[in-house]
Amino acid sequence: MENMMQGNKIRRVAATRMNERSSRSHTIFRIILESKDANQKDGPVHISYLNLMDLAGSERVSLTKAAGERLKEGANINKSLSVLGNVIRQLSEGKEFISYRDSKLTRLLSQALGGNAKSLIIGNIRPMIHREVADGLERLWNVRVNCIWEADESSRHGEVYIFDHVFKQECTNSDVYGSVVKPLVDSFMEGFNATIFAYGQTSSGKTHTILGNKTDPGLFQLVSNQLFQHVADQVDKRYLIRCSYIEIYNEKINDLLDKSNQGLTIREDIKGNVLLDAREAVVDNVDKVMENMMQGNKIRRVAATRMNERSSRSHTIFRIILESKDANQKMDLYI
Repeated sequence: MENMMQGNKIRRVAATRMNERSSRSHTIFRIILESKDANQKDGPVHISYLNLMDLAGSERVSLTKAAGERLKEGANINKSLSVLGNVIRQLSEGKEFISYRDSKLTRLLSQALGGNAKSLIIGNIRPMIHREVADGLERLWNVRVNCIWEADESSRHGEVYIFDHVFKQECTNSDVYGSVVKPLVDSFMEGFNATIFAYGQTSSGKTHTILGNKTDPGLFQLVSNQLFQHVADQVDKRYLIRCSYIEIYNEKINDLLDKSNQGLTIREDIKGNVLLDAREAVVDNVDKVMENMMQGNKIRRVAATRMNERSSRSHTIFRIILESKDANQKMDLYI
């Protein structure tokens, strides 16, 4: 948590007419887990990656009234989200060519989305905000099993949206975690890579789902709790856990754990693995993870918009890298 808090200090935020503190970049927080069997002298170290992403929300100028730098940020946010949508559509249709290279966001996500990766799309309906209650609205969406449609008949165009799972507005982050995120973390602990990202328009509750608050902890906190509880229970393995935190702002990649490490370049090795020279902090408890995230969030790009007092102006990716090995083995690594 220490690493998370540190990164959040420099995440890009700014004010817009929709949000007083709007994210102006995408962020990626990565946790790297290394584990080793405690009872074997020689053998492999198991390494897995967990990516936690808070994407900046899509924006409509007619609602945000953005101008100048805010308008430029919004255009770049919408462009990268559009490319992400195209990539997901191409994958779902089984296209031979996937346009990962059209944005830095999708290049970084290529291994998480492509190959034998499995994707689930979850609808998470937030409670109504004060502005909506003041307008006399009782609810925004009707829900039936895994389908949603607009509750306001006058604004409906007949669309019904289908998800793998839908959480109603009274559901908590813990409900979301227990149903769909915990199984991903279980797989991560077994050596499989996993990615969780929040996607939607500005002021839709993405950052709350990821970060939460004191009464409703977010997915970052819940993932970290489960991760370190698992490590504490495994006496026959040795673990090394690292995390990184980056943002994508106006198609520029910045390290939220190292303010001097800006404008990172994406590289690929001969096997096609995507490489990025972001700082990786070694963490051994939940507090250190959250401290790094909060530190990074202090410099993340946010701004106030008409829809959100603190709207993300960048996408962020928090990555957890886990390496594991039998406790009695040498630490010869393989990935």
